[in-house]
Amino acid sequence: MPILLPITAVIFAACATGNPQDTFTTAGPVARDQAWLFRMILWIAVVVFVLVEGTLVYITIRYRRRPGDKMPVQTHGNNKLEITWTVIPALILVGIAIPTIFQIWDLNEPPEGSNPLQVEAIGHQWWFEFRYPSEEIVTANELHIPVGRPIVFKLTSDDVIHSFWVPNLAGKVDMVPINENTLWFQADEAGTFFGQCAEFCGLAHAMMRFRVIAESQEDFDAWVKSMGTAPDAPAPNSGEENGRDLFARNCSTCHSTDGYRDGGYQAEIALQAGRWSGWLADPENAAIVSAPSLTHFGLRNTFGAGIEELTRENLITWINDPSEIKIGTRMQKHAAIYDTPDRTARLERQEIIDIADYLLSLVPGKGGDNGSGASNGGSDVQGLDGQALFAANGCSGCHSTGADRVVGPGLAGVGESAGNRVSGLSAEEYIAQSLRDPTAYVVDDFAPVMPSFARLSD
Repeated sequence: MPILLPITAVIFAACATGNPQDTFTTAGPVARDQAWLFRMILWIAVVVFVLVEGTLVYITIRYRRRPGDKMPVQTHGNNKLEITWTVIPALILVGIAIPTIFQIWDLNEPPEGSNPLQVEAIGHQWWFEFRYPSEEIVTANELHIPVGRPIVFKLTSDDVIHSFWVPNLAGKVDMVPINENTLWFQADEAGTFFGQCAEFCGLAHAMMRFRVIAESQEDFDAWVKSMGTAPDAPAPNSGEENGRDLFARNCSTCHSTDGYRDGGYQAEIALQAGRWSGWLADPENAAIVSAPSLTHFGLRNTFGAGIEELTRENLITWINDPSEIKIGTRMQKHAAIYDTPDRTARLERQEIIDIADYLLSLVPGKGGDNGSGASNGGSDVQGLDGQALFAANGCSGCHSTGADRVVGPGLAGVGESAGNRVSGLSAEEYIAQSLRDPTAYVVDDFAPVMPSFARLSD
């Protein structure tokens, strides 16, 4: 008997309502129609269960064998009974199939003339990437959508099978590598809705979550505009400025912060492809992995794929030792900064604090610039010399200026070697052209993964 109490508690816990991922608390037409279909099938199943089990119990008791009863006459088959209990279940299944099929058709695409917003959702181990092609925005783990407008998703995966699920808005759909699935839903009310991966995808599967932030069309338009606005430059000699330089040297190999720039959308997509190729070439020892864009990171409410509230202290803890918050991160396994005996960051505490402060400062600036400044392509690096630009644009994440190889080769002596690569081109011309188009002059047996820096001015 004592064991019945916890079992009963677990069973009734499944009936709780009002939790963030309650499938019966619907907030849009897709989830509402799917919940209606579920309830219809559930009640049909309940009626069938009660009738069948009730009949079985009644017959078992009413016609049970009693002392003195003779063995009944054995007969084989009863055509009327067999036809009856074949036809009735078939009719029930047809009755369930008709509304199910019609609903599948109705929910296959959003209503005509509804002007849906197109979003590409890509699953990674273990975070979600969201791309808005028409708005040219790439972000991660927090999906902004306008209320009352259908959102059409193109779903895929960069590595293993994931599953895209926002219980309050729609049922789950798998994200499959080298394959595109589609889904649409609509939020009828403003709010934040919880989503997660619903397909076991590895060590950190349970911590692969995201948020859907439904807001008015005006607020959504303001968010889109803000994502194209460059952040203000850090104050000279400030912790944020030091954090920017530390981030460029230690984190920019895998994370971008400049998606607001002209051409930033295409550049981020190319970077992700390069990161994935770099990791795929040597999954165990790669020094580069696919990682979320951190453009305007300071606007977010959560980090770590939606599992932790974005606060300064939480972020400091994360940078120092991601496993304290989320085990299994590829960042901690592959990033050179964590190549230490205890896998914590190879930085002083103040340096970690400076990086955290820099990331939190990544919000749209007051100048309204989209990062296409004439001198070097971004208001956050205005006036910097070549050495600072090398760090600010992420070059130091892949290349050392000595002989050591990071992701790409060390650049010691490049001035001499570049001068004789292509006849008629000086070392400066050769390097400049290679920055504009990394595939222009590819060394034999070398697969280029470096993105183009054509966005920079001459």
